[in-house]
Amino acid sequence: MSIAIIGTVAFDSIETPRGMHERILGGSATYAGVAASLFSPVHLISIVGNDFPQVHFDYFENRNISTNGIERSSGLTFHWKGFYKGDMSQAHTLQTDLNVLLEFDPKVPASAADSRIVFLGNFDPELQRRAIRQFNRPELVVMDSMNYWIQDHLTSLKETLKLVDVLILNDQEIRLLTGIDNVVQALPHVIKMGPKRVIVKKGEHGALMYNGSDFFAVPAMPLDDVVDPTGAGDSFAGGIVGYLAKNTELTEDVFRKAVIIGTLVSSFTVRDFTLGMLERVTQDQLRAEYDHYKRITALPEEF
Repeated sequence: MSIAIIGTVAFDSIETPRGMHERILGGSATYAGVAASLFSPVHLISIVGNDFPQVHFDYFENRNISTNGIERSSGLTFHWKGFYKGDMSQAHTLQTDLNVLLEFDPKVPASAADSRIVFLGNFDPELQRRAIRQFNRPELVVMDSMNYWIQDHLTSLKETLKLVDVLILNDQEIRLLTGIDNVVQALPHVIKMGPKRVIVKKGEHGALMYNGSDFFAVPAMPLDDVVDPTGAGDSFAGGIVGYLAKNTELTEDVFRKAVIIGTLVSSFTVRDFTLGMLERVTQDQLRAEYDHYKRITALPEEF
């Protein structure tokens, strides 16, 4: 059951209290794609420059991630430079070089048009709509966004939300989208905009899911060593869509387990720079982490 993931493939230059790395593989589609490939084949749709090395294309293909949808353009690949300090709860941007990303107009290859699940990373909502319309009736469309699109392209964003089944945002973005400070009160207003389900990323405090009638909350995995938070939200989303794709029926229980899986996958991401830890995760490790998570989150059976 294949997944199409659309977003950025990039170079990141990152400094955290644990070290500094220049021009390492990054981007929203990269993190989401690698996370999703733990469970299902992935079609990656993006754009890179002529400075993007073949070794990265080979890396994707070796992980069952098709690169037929990655356009190579003359020019330089999108590059983000930033740093984290203190508790690393916030990224501080030093430099953003959009480069060939300015030309990005997603083109869905025929091999990906029948994808069962489509994940739209964080990019222009008008381009997100163009991408959705190139697929042949996907079962599920999942979307991410950010403050910039909510603030400066709200009308376009709301048009895209009408085509989306699941919206993934953080709590600040939910407040900005609705104008309501209380996230729990805000979620029914998001559902009225089109999505059938909203998943709220809450960082070190876990995640919250709302399906229009019921809430589901999960804590984050307690970690005593965070190396680099870059890509945590994207790998969270990738883990969710990857786990959903491996299930033939998308029941409420499957969605709940997918949110837990996304939480665990993102916890692996932050334990190393770039994809270091995420690419080494095995199914046995994930299963062991899931069992550990069940033990530390178990409620007593009686009051």
